[in-house]
Amino acid sequence: TVKKSALSDFSNPRKGGIIAVTLLDDDELVNVIMTDGSRDVVMVSRHGKAIRFAESDVRPMGRSARGVRGMRLEEGDAVVSMDIVDDNATLLTITENGFGKRTEFGEYRTMHRGGRGVITIVTSLRNGPVVNVKAVVSDDEVMLTSSDGIIIRIPVKDIRVQGRSRQGVMFMHIKSGE
Repeated sequence: TVKKSALSDFSNPRKGGIIAVTLLDDDELVNVIMTDGSRDVVMVSRHGKAIRFAESDVRPMGRSARGVRGMRLEEGDAVVSMDIVDDNATLLTITENGFGKRTEFGEYRTMHRGGRGVITIVTSLRNGPVVNVKAVVSDDEVMLTSSDGIIIRIPVKDIRVQGRSRQGVMFMHIKSGE
Protein backbone atom coordinates (compact mmCIF):
# COMPACT_ATOMS: atom_id res chain seq x y z
CA THR A 1 0.00 0.00 0.00
CA VAL A 2 1.19 3.51 -0.76
CA LYS A 3 -0.17 6.83 0.45
CA LYS A 4 0.47 10.47 -0.44
CA SER A 5 -0.32 13.29 2.00
CA ALA A 6 0.44 17.00 1.98
CA LEU A 7 3.16 18.00 4.43
CA SER A 8 0.87 20.76 5.68
CA ASP A 9 -1.39 18.02 7.15
CA PHE A 10 1.30 17.52 9.80
CA SER A 11 1.95 21.18 10.68
CA ASN A 12 0.17 21.10 14.08
CA PRO A 13 1.49 18.09 16.01
CA ARG A 14 -0.16 17.25 19.30
CA LYS A 15 1.53 16.21 22.54
CA GLY A 16 0.43 12.59 22.01
CA GLY A 17 1.28 12.67 18.29
CA ILE A 18 -1.07 12.61 15.30
CA ILE A 19 -2.27 9.81 13.05
CA ALA A 20 -0.31 9.66 9.79
CA VAL A 21 -1.78 6.47 8.30
CA THR A 22 -4.20 3.72 9.30
CA LEU A 23 -2.44 0.35 9.42
CA LEU A 24 -3.97 -3.11 9.64
CA ASP A 25 -2.75 -5.49 12.37
CA ASP A 26 -0.23 -7.22 10.09
CA ASP A 27 0.91 -4.03 8.29
CA GLU A 28 4.19 -2.23 8.87
CA LEU A 29 5.37 1.21 7.73
CA VAL A 30 8.58 0.69 5.72
CA ASN A 31 9.47 4.17 4.45
CA VAL A 32 8.44 7.82 4.31
CA ILE A 33 9.91 10.19 1.74
CA MET A 34 9.31 13.88 1.08
CA THR A 35 8.97 14.72 -2.63
CA ASP A 36 7.86 17.54 -4.90
CA GLY A 37 4.80 15.54 -6.06
CA SER A 38 5.95 14.90 -9.64
CA ARG A 39 8.52 12.10 -9.31
CA ASP A 40 8.51 8.37 -10.00
CA VAL A 41 8.48 5.92 -7.09
CA VAL A 42 10.05 2.45 -6.99
CA MET A 43 8.77 -0.16 -4.50
CA VAL A 44 10.65 -3.44 -3.91
CA SER A 45 9.48 -6.69 -2.31
CA ARG A 46 11.28 -9.43 -0.34
CA HIS A 47 10.96 -11.81 -3.31
CA GLY A 48 12.99 -9.45 -5.52
CA LYS A 49 10.19 -7.76 -7.47
CA ALA A 50 10.16 -4.00 -8.14
CA ILE A 51 7.55 -1.68 -9.56
CA ARG A 52 8.15 1.85 -10.80
CA PHE A 53 5.16 4.18 -11.12
CA ALA A 54 4.45 7.90 -11.31
CA GLU A 55 3.74 9.58 -8.00
CA SER A 56 0.87 11.37 -9.77
CA ASP A 57 -0.93 7.98 -9.98
CA VAL A 58 -1.55 8.30 -6.22
CA ARG A 59 -4.12 10.90 -5.22
CA PRO A 60 -3.49 12.99 -2.07
CA MET A 61 -5.29 11.64 1.01
CA GLY A 62 -6.09 12.74 4.54
CA ARG A 63 -3.94 11.71 7.49
CA SER A 64 -6.10 8.81 8.67
CA ALA A 65 -6.61 7.25 5.22
CA ARG A 66 -5.16 3.78 4.63
CA GLY A 67 -3.78 4.43 1.12
CA VAL A 68 -4.05 2.64 -2.23
CA ARG A 69 -2.42 -0.46 -3.69
CA GLY A 70 1.06 0.34 -4.88
CA MET A 71 2.14 -3.20 -5.74
CA ARG A 72 0.34 -6.54 -6.05
CA LEU A 73 2.24 -9.16 -4.02
CA GLU A 74 2.50 -12.94 -4.25
CA GLU A 75 1.54 -15.09 -1.25
CA GLY A 76 4.17 -14.71 1.49
CA ASP A 77 5.79 -11.64 -0.08
CA ALA A 78 6.04 -8.18 1.52
CA VAL A 79 7.29 -4.73 0.52
CA VAL A 80 10.68 -4.07 2.14
CA SER A 81 11.38 -0.54 0.94
CA MET A 82 10.72 2.19 -1.58
CA ASP A 83 12.59 5.19 -2.89
CA ILE A 84 12.27 8.04 -5.34
CA VAL A 85 13.69 7.49 -8.83
CA ASP A 86 16.68 9.70 -9.61
CA ASP A 87 18.14 9.38 -13.11
CA ASN A 88 21.55 10.44 -11.74
CA ALA A 89 21.50 7.57 -9.23
CA THR A 90 21.31 3.77 -9.24
CA LEU A 91 19.18 1.43 -7.15
CA LEU A 92 21.25 -0.44 -4.55
CA THR A 93 19.63 -3.76 -3.58
CA ILE A 94 20.82 -5.76 -0.54
CA THR A 95 19.81 -9.34 0.30
CA GLU A 96 19.64 -11.19 3.61
CA ASN A 97 22.70 -13.35 2.91
CA GLY A 98 25.00 -10.37 2.27
CA PHE A 99 24.72 -10.08 -1.51
CA GLY A 100 23.74 -7.03 -3.51
CA LYS A 101 24.14 -4.93 -6.61
CA ARG A 102 23.42 -1.58 -8.21
CA THR A 103 21.01 -1.27 -11.13
CA GLU A 104 20.36 1.73 -13.39
CA PHE A 105 16.87 3.18 -12.92
CA GLY A 106 16.49 3.17 -16.72
CA GLU A 107 16.09 -0.64 -16.56
CA TYR A 108 12.77 -0.23 -14.71
CA ARG A 109 10.00 0.82 -17.07
CA THR A 110 7.25 3.02 -15.67
CA MET A 111 4.04 1.05 -15.02
CA HIS A 112 0.70 1.81 -13.46
CA ARG A 113 0.60 1.32 -9.71
CA GLY A 114 -0.96 -1.93 -8.51
CA GLY A 115 0.97 -4.21 -10.88
CA ARG A 116 3.19 -7.16 -9.97
CA GLY A 117 6.41 -5.44 -11.03
CA VAL A 118 9.56 -6.88 -12.60
CA ILE A 119 12.53 -8.80 -11.23
CA THR A 120 15.08 -6.51 -9.61
CA ILE A 121 17.37 -9.24 -8.20
CA VAL A 122 17.28 -13.02 -8.25
CA THR A 123 16.36 -14.22 -4.75
CA SER A 124 17.89 -17.68 -4.68
CA LEU A 125 19.03 -19.85 -1.78
CA ARG A 126 22.44 -18.21 -2.24
CA ASN A 127 21.11 -14.65 -1.97
CA GLY A 128 18.14 -14.96 0.33
CA PRO A 129 15.31 -12.42 0.28
CA VAL A 130 15.76 -8.68 -0.28
CA VAL A 131 16.17 -6.70 2.96
CA ASN A 132 16.50 -3.14 1.66
CA VAL A 133 16.96 -0.89 -1.37
CA LYS A 134 18.26 2.65 -1.65
CA ALA A 135 18.89 5.16 -4.43
CA VAL A 136 22.63 5.89 -4.35
CA VAL A 137 25.15 7.95 -6.32
CA SER A 138 28.81 7.07 -6.92
CA ASP A 139 30.06 9.52 -4.25
CA ASP A 140 28.00 7.80 -1.50
CA GLU A 141 29.19 5.21 0.98
CA VAL A 142 26.98 2.55 2.54
CA MET A 143 27.26 0.81 5.90
CA LEU A 144 25.94 -2.71 6.32
CA THR A 145 25.26 -4.17 9.76
CA SER A 146 24.62 -7.83 10.54
CA SER A 147 22.40 -9.06 13.37
CA ASP A 148 25.60 -10.01 15.28
CA GLY A 149 26.77 -6.38 15.16
CA ILE A 150 29.39 -6.73 12.40
CA ILE A 151 29.60 -3.49 10.40
CA ILE A 152 31.27 -2.84 7.06
CA ARG A 153 31.53 0.38 5.06
CA ILE A 154 31.66 0.24 1.26
CA PRO A 155 32.15 3.11 -1.22
CA VAL A 156 29.29 2.92 -3.74
CA LYS A 157 31.70 3.45 -6.64
CA ASP A 158 33.22 0.02 -5.78
CA ILE A 159 29.86 -1.75 -6.26
CA ARG A 160 29.41 -2.96 -9.83
CA VAL A 161 26.30 -1.92 -11.79
CA GLN A 162 24.44 -5.01 -13.02
CA GLY A 163 21.24 -5.81 -14.88
CA ARG A 164 17.92 -6.48 -13.16
CA SER A 165 17.96 -10.27 -13.53
CA ARG A 166 21.44 -10.79 -12.04
CA GLN A 167 22.16 -12.22 -8.58
CA GLY A 168 24.67 -9.58 -7.50
CA VAL A 169 27.96 -9.98 -5.65
CA MET A 170 28.87 -10.72 -2.03
CA PHE A 171 29.21 -7.62 0.13
CA MET A 172 29.48 -9.27 3.51
CA HIS A 173 30.09 -12.82 4.78
CA ILE A 174 27.05 -13.81 6.85
CA LYS A 175 27.28 -16.78 9.23
CA SER A 176 24.44 -19.29 9.49
CA GLY A 177 21.65 -17.87 11.65
CA GLU A 178 23.07 -14.32 11.47
